[in-house]
Amino acid sequence: MSERPRAPGEAPFPSPFQASLLALLGVFVASLIGFLLVDVTSPTTAAGIATVLGIGVAGLLGATHVPPPHAERLGLRGLRLAHAPALLLLFPIALLAAQLDPLLAQWLPPPDVAERAERLREVLPTDQGLALVETLVVAIGLSPLVEEWLFRGVIQQGLVAHLGAGAGVFTTALLFALAHGGGGLSAQSYAAVVAQTFAIGLAFGYARHVTGSLLAAIALHAGVNGLGVLSLYLGDAVAIPGADPASAFYPAWLLAASVASLALGAWWLRRIPTAPLRPDPPREEEDDSWLP
Repeated sequence: MSERPRAPGEAPFPSPFQASLLALLGVFVASLIGFLLVDVTSPTTAAGIATVLGIGVAGLLGATHVPPPHAERLGLRGLRLAHAPALLLLFPIALLAAQLDPLLAQWLPPPDVAERAERLREVLPTDQGLALVETLVVAIGLSPLVEEWLFRGVIQQGLVAHLGAGAGVFTTALLFALAHGGGGLSAQSYAAVVAQTFAIGLAFGYARHVTGSLLAAIALHAGVNGLGVLSLYLGDAVAIPGADPASAFYPAWLLAASVASLALGAWWLRRIPTAPLRPDPPREEEDDSWLP
């Protein structure tokens, strides 16, 4: 992975410190709004509105400071048809990330396993038709779009410019994971959620960087969340990070197949040419004819 070029004389935004502040701002506002709404609406609706207003506003605020060319930096380009099967091969990252739960539980057994699973099912219910629709809208529609706009659209391009591709993707995934830790968890559960979300965040960031398109990260995020909703619907939550700390290890053949799929998808994704870039709108020239 190589660093994207920047316009001469333009300082990249955000810096690591600015990126941390943006993530903190988004999480703080989202948490505050969620707290205010949780008693007047369903937990799912509260989470969706909080994500849009908190994470979304932080993303919009950050985007206004990103220097041109905006389309190139923010990943506003499409995807080629060949990107679809390569991205599908990356979906097993959800299974591999879920295996961090039983692995970490061997050294850091969480005391709040039942509470954690119940909390997830309360926020993302799938037991009724309307509740399932609400969960799908939030988990597959709103969250991937808004979160990827902030983290892989605004934050990652700035960190890659400052730190280089590898460190930029790594640091973005770390901020993404810390933002998903949430409150009210034991230290062991918090560590498990952060570790799992960090793992899938690396995959999102990689897809965004090698394709040059934010749509790649959004599609992968939506797909991983979709697997999680499906597992909740089927009654065995294993694909959403932090969903089932008591789950057993998967069979060795499944883990090996997941690793092979992930490696093939990552290799294939790098070999596909990027789609044409959507050009930035032309800047309006200031009318200075009235000046003497």
